[in-house]
Amino acid sequence: MPDPGDPAPDLGDPAPGRQRVVWRPDHVPVQHDIPGLSDLREDTSYGRLLVRPFVRAQLGLSLVCLTFALAVTVSFPVIAAMVPSVTRITVAGLPLTLIVLGFAFYPVFLVVGWFYNRQARQLEARFTSLVDPASRRPDV
Repeated sequence: MPDPGDPAPDLGDPAPGRQRVVWRPDHVPVQHDIPGLSDLREDTSYGRLLVRPFVRAQLGLSLVCLTFALAVTVSFPVIAAMVPSVTRITVAGLPLTLIVLGFAFYPVFLVVGWFYNRQARQLEARFTSLVDPASRRPDV
């Protein structure tokens, strides 16, 4: 039995065709050494440079969806004001304006919401893959 005070025995040369692998802790990439993540956490100028296009893209997407929803919402009252005969049309005893304003806009808003959610997820996935490529999912 070896004495605890004795130095560790030399393992000798590895078997032929094999290579000895030595772990060097100074060469192990750790999370805080990856550019991007630490810059975002510490709010550096590089981190702000990474975030600025992402926030602009989100703002642009929001404004596009808002503009489309407002254009659809405002279009029917404007048409009804410009063509008064539209206000006199009835369907099943209800005025057409009431039917359109009460029921027709909901599917449009659902589609706008679905589109916004889908695009926002894609923007976020692209930003995440830019900042943290190690966490990139293969299905994105």
